[in-house]
Amino acid sequence: MISNLGNYLNEVRGKEKIVYLNKDGRELIASINEVKKSILFDHMLLANEAYIYFSCPQTWQREYTFEMTKDPEYAFAIQVNGIKPTVKKRLVSDAVFTHNGYVHLVEIDNTREMKDNIKKIKTYEDMWDDIQEKYQMQPILYFFTTSESRKRKLNAALKNLNAEVLTFNDIK
Repeated sequence: MISNLGNYLNEVRGKEKIVYLNKDGRELIASINEVKKSILFDHMLLANEAYIYFSCPQTWQREYTFEMTKDPEYAFAIQVNGIKPTVKKRLVSDAVFTHNGYVHLVEIDNTREMKDNIKKIKTYEDMWDDIQEKYQMQPILYFFTTSESRKRKLNAALKNLNAEVLTFNDIK
């Protein structure tokens, strides 16, 4: 069937075969939504696997941004025209959903360097109480990764958080 539509489709091979409408295909069905080839296709497919693993939660939100503004922790500050200094923290989770009284935070680790994962985990540690306060629920962080060695490293880095690390083989 798909081979008969070849003139209307683009195809990309990564971890999976991805087929999407080209310009002619979009015109054929009068679609204005354009899908562009992306290096993030594999990341999106892995996020879909996590979504399915959690039984497709209704509150699932992709690329959710947490932003928190706080007063600085130090006791001195210079005020300019009444402007008070603040500390802004920002964190983008690959996905977030709420279920059974918990806020579930999801990270997909397929290409990120481990030092970047560690940095993101530190940001989670810094914002953990803020996330709990925002949702009035206990957070749980899930890291989905590609190998057992990365799983071990992530588990070691996550020892201070309520977290679980799974490989994609674990959830198949």
